[in-house]
Parts: sequence; structure tokens; C-alpha cells
Amino acid sequence: MRNLWRDNRFRVIALLAVLALFVGIQHNRAVQRGATNPFAEAVMALVAPVQSALRSTGDFLSDFGYGVVHGRRLREENKRLRQEMEALRAEQVAQEELRQENERLRRLLQFAQTKKIRPLVARVLAIQPSAYFHTLIVGCGQAEGVRPRMVAVTDKGLVGLVYMVTRHTAHVLLITDPNASVGARVQRAESRAVGVCRGRGEDYLVLTFLSKDADVRPGDVVITSGLGGVYPAGIPIGVVEQVMEQRQAGMREARIKPFVDVTRVEEVLLTRAEATPQ
Repeated sequence: MRNLWRDNRFRVIALLAVLALFVGIQHNRAVQRGATNPFAEAVMALVAPVQSALRSTGDFLSDFGYGVVHGRRLREENKRLRQEMEALRAEQVAQEELRQENERLRRLLQFAQTKKIRPLVARVLAIQPSAYFHTLIVGCGQAEGVRPRMVAVTDKGLVGLVYMVTRHTAHVLLITDPNASVGARVQRAESRAVGVCRGRGEDYLVLTFLSKDADVRPGDVVITSGLGGVYPAGIPIGVVEQVMEQRQAGMREARIKPFVDVTRVEEVLLTRAEATPQ
């Protein structure tokens, strides 16, 4: 019974819709001719609510369809804008990385000119700190003119010494390695104390073999001495943090903070000891 009522209701609505359309057409024609039709006007008054409902339904469906299409376009536009923003952000990151690299290379070349070093720039490929060895690998080797016992530096100071070379790579023993030792000198004119900087496998060095009356103070800058012919003279090593007395040996030691954070090096200059001791 319920289905029958639903079907009949649909038929009545459809019939009224057709009737409203027909009467509307006839009414419009009569108005255009300047004539009136009382029956048509009565029917129009009867079906006007149906026309209004149909018009409202049509407007709703039209607005709904527009909303669906417009919403899809907005989603597509939003997706496109996000992709463009991501591409722009990636480009900005790449440009900033290039700017920083150019700045580092510029400082390296200025340092090379100041120290009269023939510039051979090598990019760091890997850093290998361990409990026993502190080394890094650079992307230049025999084919590029790298040889063992070449010195690695940055614009801030000493990094280490090349100890092994392959065709296109080289291994550098860092100054923080326990096996590393560098002839060193206090830069201050009133001191010029000479000793040996040794690695401790940590982020600091120790300046050893200082005489018991050596004038060494916290804040003193330590540079390479050039003695021994391995390291060029005058390359910055670090700054004195603490001076310790070695009473049994009758000597002094100093704890040195390196100028170069070897864990953050990205490019190095490779050179040989050609400068005279300072």
C-alpha cells in the first residue's frame, strides 16, 4: 500500500509539472496577444506553488552541480599551488646551498693566497671518527695530483695530513687522531714557545714538550711551527684553554681547542710544506 501511495504521488507531481508547463506556455502567449483567460489564470494560481517548488529544486541542483565542479577545481588548483610551492622551496634550498659553498670556496682561495698555497680544493666525501682513528676521505687522488704527506687545511686552520692515496680519493689523518702530532708554536710575540700538538681522540688537542718556564697562557693562539718539514709554518691550529704542570717530568702541557671543527668540514685545501719556519 505504501509503495502504491508513493508511486501515485510521483505521478500526481509529474502530471502537475506537465500541466504547469503547458498552462505557463499558454498564459505567456495570451499575455503577448493582450488577451486574458480566466481559466488559465485560475490554473496558474493553482499550479504556481508547484512551479515555484520546481524552480527552487532546479536552482538547488544547479547550485549543487556548480559547487561540485567548483570544489573539484579548487582542489586541483590547491594541489597545483602546493606543488609549485614545494618546487620553489627546493629551488631556494639549492640556491642557499650553492651560495654557502661559493662562500666557503672563496674563503679557501683567499686563505691560499694569503699563505701562498697552490690551491688544490678537494670535497670531503666521508668523515670516519672512531675510538682509534679520526680520518676523512676527500674526492681527489693521484689523478688530480694528490700525494701522501700533503697537508689538509681550511680557511680557519689545520685539518690533518694525507696518509693514503688512491686514483681519485685520498685519506686524511685528522689532527684530533691519537696518532697525529704537529710541530707547534705559540703565536704571541712575547712567547713564541715551541712544542708538539697531539691528538687525543676527542675534540681537543694537547700541546706537549713545553719547558717548565714556557710562557703559555689561556687565550694564546697556537700555529704550526714548520719544524720537521711536514707542515707549512704559520697555519692556525687552535687556542689555549688550560695550562697544566707536569711536575714529574718538569714540563708543562696546554689543552688546545682546535679552530676547525673537523666533524663539519665540507671542503679542504691540499698543499705541501713549502713555507719557511716562523
